[in-house]
Order: sequence, then structure tokens, then C-alpha cells
Amino acid sequence: MNHIEIHRPCLRACRGGAAVWLAVAGIVSQASADVGPDDEIYSSRVEAGEFEVGVRYYDLSGNGTDDGANATHETRPEIGYSPTGFWRASVSPVLVNGPRSATHLHQIQIENVFALPGNGDGLWPDTGLFLSYEIGTIDDSEDELVLGPVFEKRLAHWLLSANIFLDRAMVSAPDVGLSYGWQARWHPPAGPLDLGVQGFGEHEFLTEDDEDESENPHAPRYAPDHRAGPALFGELAIGGDAQLSYQLGLLFDLDDDAADRTLRLAVEYAFAR
Repeated sequence: MNHIEIHRPCLRACRGGAAVWLAVAGIVSQASADVGPDDEIYSSRVEAGEFEVGVRYYDLSGNGTDDGANATHETRPEIGYSPTGFWRASVSPVLVNGPRSATHLHQIQIENVFALPGNGDGLWPDTGLFLSYEIGTIDDSEDELVLGPVFEKRLAHWLLSANIFLDRAMVSAPDVGLSYGWQARWHPPAGPLDLGVQGFGEHEFLTEDDEDESENPHAPRYAPDHRAGPALFGELAIGGDAQLSYQLGLLFDLDDDAADRTLRLAVEYAFAR
């Protein structure tokens, strides 16, 4: 799949944090923008023969002055497999619902991570290449290609990660964007959970028409969208090589274009063939 953790790629959502989720979900309700690959931290590590089944959930609330009027909740069931120690692939339908629409299939994401040679010795991180194709499934939606490097580095009790992606709409006059994700995860010497902080953002490059219609025509030719916040991580061995991984994160806006708050939940069950 596309996740990060101390010993293997991980998805997140906390069975032990279910009570926390219920409390927070009442606070962070709705939002105005989709999330995308830039809203996940992808690992460069690939384990041959590993199956992964999981689900991701996002709850975005508020954006600028809309006071959460445009609610967005996204759920992504996901299944993945690593046929080799070089390639991990997954597929994920994206289900979206809001105050003005019932739950619908918004798009289908086909994601791949290719592990590049090297083992992260010295100062050099483990490196991989992320490639995703997003298939739009609603009227007037556009397919999108996402490509870029993923980095991961262990330093003592820390796991540091960074993703940098180029997004391109598959149309004759495409919009192009640059997105990123970063994460610092600390594994304490004792304790059931890892602690961390993570951030995401994007620069969506605008056309001249979009720029001219903006409130500030002299602004840079991109729309910023940056968020950051704390996260909790956990892992639970289920016998043999099977493992349940989970994460709970809460992001806050760093600019006026980002959702005020983004709740991120995920859980993954991974096992070797």
C-alpha cells in the first residue's frame, strides 16, 4: 500500500483510539476540498509477497470563510500486494459524501511504489518512486497522473519521511500542481504508541484566466494549501507475519485556502503470502 511505519509500510486508524475518534469527529465535521495522494505518507520500503487490506478515512472541516458549509468526508477501502521486493501496487475506490450529495464513487486510485537501490546507510535515505493514476468517475471529472520520489530515514528512535509529487491532469490543457507530505515519527523506548507530527500541502498552478479572475491578479500563479498537526501510530502483531497497523492524525490549516481541520484515520492488516 502506501503507508509508513517503523518496520513495514503502514496505514492508520486506531482501534484503541476509537473513543478519541468519536469525540473528535463531533468537532471536525465538514470541508470543502478533496484529499489526494499528497494527504498520505508513502514508504519507500517494499516487502515481497505481502498482502495489505485497509481503509482510510478523512473528515475535513471549514475553509476560509465558508464555516464548514461545504462538508467533505472521504472513505477509501484499499487492497494492495507486493509481487516483488521492488514493486508494491494497490487500488482504492474513493467514496465521498457531503451535505449536498449522497455518498458516491468519486474516483478510483491505482497506486504504485517502486523501491530504488540502496539501504539508507549513512546520511542517504531509503528512496522510492511513487506513481499513481486517478480515474475520475463523475461527470466532468478529469483523470490525473501523480509522480514523484518518496524518502525514508531512520535515526535512532526517529523515522523521518518526505514525499514530493508532481500532479498533472490528463487533458489537452492540463492543470499542473506540486504537492508534498512530510512526517517525523518517534518510537519511545517503552509504550504502546508512537508519537509524531506530519504536514501536507500543494501548489496548484493556475491558468492565466484563473489568475485574472482571482481577487489579487498580481498574486503568484498557484493556490497554496498547507496543513500540519500531530499524529499517533500503533502496531499490533496478530501471529506469524500478520500485523495490524493504525494511525490517527489531526491537521490544522496553515493558510486561508486549506481546510481548517482535517481528521485522518486509517487501519491496515498486512500479512505475508
